[in-house]
This record gives sequence, structure tokens and C-alpha cells, in this order.
Amino acid sequence: MTKPTPEFTGPRSGAEPKGNPAVRWLTILLGLVLLALSAVIGRDLWYRYQENDPENSWVRPVLDWLGTATVNPVGVTVGIVVALVGLWLIITAFKPRPRRYVRVDSASSIWMRPVDVARKATASARNELGRSNIASRATRKKLTVDVEDDGSADLDHRLTDVLGGEMQRLAQTPQVRVNIHRPSQAKELA
Repeated sequence: MTKPTPEFTGPRSGAEPKGNPAVRWLTILLGLVLLALSAVIGRDLWYRYQENDPENSWVRPVLDWLGTATVNPVGVTVGIVVALVGLWLIITAFKPRPRRYVRVDSASSIWMRPVDVARKATASARNELGRSNIASRATRKKLTVDVEDDGSADLDHRLTDVLGGEMQRLAQTPQVRVNIHRPSQAKELA
């Protein structure tokens, strides 16, 4: 007997996109250094077993120097610093990645960056006011819009209502703040 297949219920929301880990580029650089070290070791193995010339080694003098070096305060300090950097790398690797996106309240998985929210707010304010001197800044929790005052009554309340309505589609609605600035005399003369 076959089991009945469950009915398709539509798209499901995907996982939240996350930012890059803090140690990403340092890990890539460390990987490249280890690849270069493996190339040097491969070269030494080639000269040792194919050319039968163990004296033409790059690794052996380094190991001889490390084996005969005396312990001094500088070496101990360098060792402690290297150990602390390694500990920092391990701790940073386990830290959660930064959350940089805002979820759109939708059946499918749609996420916006805060800069996209700011662009949407600027476009909505321009449509409402018909002016181009508008600037917006956004984070995941706050939206700030800077507008030049045109002398109309309740400009900030009207713009806050419009932007609040536009941002209702986000799963977590940001706090909207409108800053009204007086136009400078230079801009009035131009």
C-alpha cells in the first residue's frame, strides 16, 4: 500500500540570510599560507626522494634552527601572542553571525537589507511630497527620514503615517522618525 501524499500548502519561509563570519578573510588567508607551506614541503620531498639530494632542503635548516634556539623572553612573548590570537580565532568562529536582514511578511521567503528599506522610504516620501531633497537611513529597528520643510502643516505626521503604512509589510515594523530641516538660504537663492 502506498501512503497518500500530503497536500501542497505553498511556499514556506526559508532560513534567515546571515552576514559573513568575522574570521572569514583571516581564515582564507591562513588557508593560503598553509597551501604555500605544503608546496614548500612538497618541494623538499621531491628533492629528497626523486633527486636523491637531501641537502637541498628548505625545511631542514628551519627545523635545525628551531631545535637549537635558546629560549628568551622575546620568543616566549611571541608564543603567548600566537596562542592568544589562536584562542581569539576559536572564540570568534563560534560567535553567531551578524543578522543584517529584515523579513518581509510574506508566504515566501523574502528578506530586505536595511538600505533597501531606506530606499523604499525615500521613494515613498518623494511620491507623497513631490520633492527630491529627501534622505533616509535605516537599521533593522529604526528608520530615520530627513526632509526639508516646505511650510505645509503637519508635514512630519503626514509623512510618518505614509511611511508607517509602507513599512507594515515588514515582519518587524521599524520605528519611524521624521526630521524636518529648514532650507538653507543658499538653496533658496539657487
